[in-house]
Amino acid sequence: MLKRRIGILRNAGVISPEIADFVDRVIDLLAERFPQTEKERLEMFTTHLAMAAERIRKGETVSDLGEEIWDDIQGNEHFSQAEDFMDEMMTFCPVEFSEGERRFMLLHICSMLSE
Repeated sequence: MLKRRIGILRNAGVISPEIADFVDRVIDLLAERFPQTEKERLEMFTTHLAMAAERIRKGETVSDLGEEIWDDIQGNEHFSQAEDFMDEMMTFCPVEFSEGERRFMLLHICSMLSE
């Protein structure tokens, strides 16, 4: 179902084939690492990831999170796990995430893992 959703974004031209392939690999990694994660949370995360990677590919930027929000994220019980997952994803990501985008993704990963 998740890959189908990414396929729809790809076929509609919302994301590039390169980004769709990346997110499909992340979906496989999510199934391996976090098999118990709620489907709705996975859908939200993978959609955010696809859109963020596509923005980066197009050269668009995002505002940074406020320091107070970033401090809260770093204090999240899943932060270390989120960082490890983010680092693993980035090993095969076709674009380079800025620190601001990275922080937003860590927020989304922590949210996904909080059930």
